[in-house]
Amino acid sequence: MPLRVLVVDDDAMSRDLLCVLLEGEGYQVNCADSGDAALSLLGSSCSAPDIVLTDLHMPGTTSTSLAAALRRQCGPEALLLAMSASNPSREVLDSFDGFLRKPFTLAQLDSAIVTASAPAPGMAAVEASNSCMANLVIDITAQAEDEEIGNGNSPALDERIYSQLAESVPAAQLRQMYGMCMKDARDRIAAMRNLVVVGDAAQFIRQAHSIKGGCGMLGATEMYGMAARLEKSGIGAAGLRGNGGVNPLDELAAACDRLERILVSRA
Repeated sequence: MPLRVLVVDDDAMSRDLLCVLLEGEGYQVNCADSGDAALSLLGSSCSAPDIVLTDLHMPGTTSTSLAAALRRQCGPEALLLAMSASNPSREVLDSFDGFLRKPFTLAQLDSAIVTASAPAPGMAAVEASNSCMANLVIDITAQAEDEEIGNGNSPALDERIYSQLAESVPAAQLRQMYGMCMKDARDRIAAMRNLVVVGDAAQFIRQAHSIKGGCGMLGATEMYGMAARLEKSGIGAAGLRGNGGVNPLDELAAACDRLERILVSRA
């Protein structure tokens, strides 16, 4: 019988990608767009999951409060894995069985599940760099630091991640995943142009963060780095000129076109 996974994330793109990836791996997946929605789902006819993978920063019930509520409803056997683009506090880490830093790959997610499931007294510390922490920590730094990616030297596609995905999911599903990511990125770039006009800095950063998350999971390295730089520099960067006098949003859109051409050539 396949393991049951509940994915909780308020970002639709990240949530949908995780669901597709996990289903491709043979898991039985349910999704919720908030902690409150997850708890409501668990209180209905939904079977208790074996694994809960939840974002830490969402409206409503989240973080340690969500972990406590999930423990009550799912029972002590369920694995609670937190995920976030930033490192949580010690208190938050202690509330979960493991932590994955966004963006993470399918292989790293599988590793987190296997490691957190291992019966051992005390949680072994695991991190990409093998440093020690009391809980499982997968810190995704293999691609490079945010500010070092998308500097003009990054490939459009991380071949290692692409190969892992190609081995894990059927070709049609793989095309669907990348198609979702490209459409989502284009929609968010269009939204970011409008946000520059109205001066909504917070939403601008949120859109850049979402593009970064989806691209990171699929190995869209160049777009990942460009989105990371826009997230870090904020709305002011979109009014500036980047490499060769090109607006950074135009550069990001061009990177999206480059990646799409690569993917089309492999179809």
